[in-house]
Amino acid sequence: MSQSVSQTSAMAEREARSRDYAVLCLLTVINVMNFVDRQLLASFANDIMPELNLSNTEFGLLTGFAFIVFYSVMGLSMGTLADRLHRPRLLAFGLALWSGLTVASGAAKGFVTMAIPRMVIGVGESVATPTAMSMLADRFPSRQLGFAAGFYYMGVPIGIAASLLIAGYLGPAIGWRACFYL
Repeated sequence: MSQSVSQTSAMAEREARSRDYAVLCLLTVINVMNFVDRQLLASFANDIMPELNLSNTEFGLLTGFAFIVFYSVMGLSMGTLADRLHRPRLLAFGLALWSGLTVASGAAKGFVTMAIPRMVIGVGESVATPTAMSMLADRFPSRQLGFAAGFYYMGVPIGIAASLLIAGYLGPAIGWRACFYL
């Protein structure tokens, strides 16, 4: 017991090191990619809906319900796993899963072949934030954790903006499917 108390005290007294900030930057880049992926479908709505012959209801299900339900439910499970498993490996698993399913989304031929990968992407993406927050709490003392969390969450607006730039500039040049593959 005294060892964990002394470890906690040592963590509270130490400053974050340069490698801790490097991990923070890497986690933030992953969060940016998370939100680029999450927003790509909506960003390419004008291209995807007519090509896949999707109704407004089907597209709404793809961008909302299909993703959010799995993301929300799995977020709790992934948070629990982040407390019990090797966090970098768990994060790598989530990143590989959602990246592969983003590629599968780019190969979609209709509603069902788009819905299945988008639902399971919610599982992969739900790994990112609980795992990242746990990793940051391991690396940053409590007095610096607010900064680390704020920096990490900067990935949300940056990722959304990057998604819109991809759709606006890269999409017309290579198409929405190639953007999903990329």
